[in-house]
Amino acid sequence: MNDSELKKTFGIKIKIYREKLGLSQENLSEQLGITQRQVSMIERGLSFPKLSTLNKLLQIFDCTILDLFDNDYLQSESAIKEKINKIMDSCNLKQLQLLYLIAKNM
Repeated sequence: MNDSELKKTFGIKIKIYREKLGLSQENLSEQLGITQRQVSMIERGLSFPKLSTLNKLLQIFDCTILDLFDNDYLQSESAIKEKINKIMDSCNLKQLQLLYLIAKNM
């Protein structure tokens, strides 16, 4: 995985965690002590957070570094489909709509 792909994957995860908590980019930026534009750039894979910001993200999202850099998607096609189905089974309508939009725009 190159730098660009890593940033994009990381950004998608940040957006998913943020929306799961019901936070706007502005809310998250205030908690992180960075600008809303910086949050937007991270989520779009155009920038990567400083280590201090990364540590704050882990606290806000109550997750581990492994959660943000989990590369399970590199598994076989059937394993990926099985995990996606499990994820979708636990999603509410809003989350399913977001997943649909992400997939549609790939």
